[in-house]
Amino acid sequence: MLPPTTLMLVRGGCLLLLLWCSRPSRLAAQTPTVRWLTQSWQLGREPTDTLRRSADAPRPRFTARPAFRRTIVPATLLTLAVLGTEKVDVLESDEGLREEVHEHLRIRTNLDDQLRHVPAYASLGLSLAGVRGRHNTLNQALLFGLSYTINNALTSRLKHLTRVERPLGNSFDSFPSQHTSAAFSAATLLHKEYGGRSLWYSVGGYTAATATGGLRIAKDNHWLSDVMAGAAVGIVSTELAYWAYPWLHRQLRKGLGDRAVVIPSYLNGAAGATVVVML
Repeated sequence: MLPPTTLMLVRGGCLLLLLWCSRPSRLAAQTPTVRWLTQSWQLGREPTDTLRRSADAPRPRFTARPAFRRTIVPATLLTLAVLGTEKVDVLESDEGLREEVHEHLRIRTNLDDQLRHVPAYASLGLSLAGVRGRHNTLNQALLFGLSYTINNALTSRLKHLTRVERPLGNSFDSFPSQHTSAAFSAATLLHKEYGGRSLWYSVGGYTAATATGGLRIAKDNHWLSDVMAGAAVGIVSTELAYWAYPWLHRQLRKGLGDRAVVIPSYLNGAAGATVVVML
C-alpha cells in the first residue's frame, strides 16, 4: 500500500492530466456564430450586431483565459516537485515511494529510451498517413525540432543549477528527468496537433509519457520529484515552441522567402542551427 501522501499526488496528477487533455482545441468544430462571422468577413460585410454584442459581453474570468489553462498544470506539477525534493522535503514523497517500489518492483528494461519519443513519432506518422492535424508534416517536424531544442536547453540548465543526487548516488544531475521531459514534450505536441480530433490521441500520448516517467522511478534512475518536474518542463517546452513558432516563421519568410527554414539546436551545452532549403 502506497503512503497517503503518494496516493494523493498520483490521484491529483491523473486528475490534472485529464483536465489538460479535455481542453478545447482549435480543431474543434466552430459554433454557428463563429462560422457566420468568418463568412461575413470573407464577403466584406461587417457584422455590426454581433460585434456590438461581443463588445458588451463580460470579459472571461482569469481561470478561463488560455494563458492560465496552459500553465496551471505544469505550474502545479513543478510546485509539487519542488516541495517533494530532499532539500525542501515538505511532502516527504520521494523516499516513501522509493521504498515502496523497492519492496514490490524489480524492473530491468530499456523501453523508456524509445517510449519517450513515441507520441511525437505518432503525430508525424498520422500526418504522413493523411490524417490532418493543426499543421502539415513539415511544420510538425519543425515544431518538434524547436520544442526538442527548448526542452534540452531548459532541462540541461536546471540539472546544472539544482545538482540533485540520483537515487543510486552515481551523479548529481537528477532534477529534472530528461527522459520524462522529452516524453511529455512529445505528448503535448501530439495533443496540440490531434487532441481536437479525438481525446484518445491525447490520452494515448500522455499515457506513454507517464509510463516513461514511471519506468525511470521503477529503475531507480530518478526520484518522484524529478519525474514531476520533467513533466512540467516538457509541457512548457512545447507550449513555448507553439507560441514562438508563428513569429519565427514570419521572420524567416521575410528574410529567406518560402524556400528556407532554420531550425535551432542545443545539445550538451552546444548551440547550433540546421538550415533546410527547398530547391
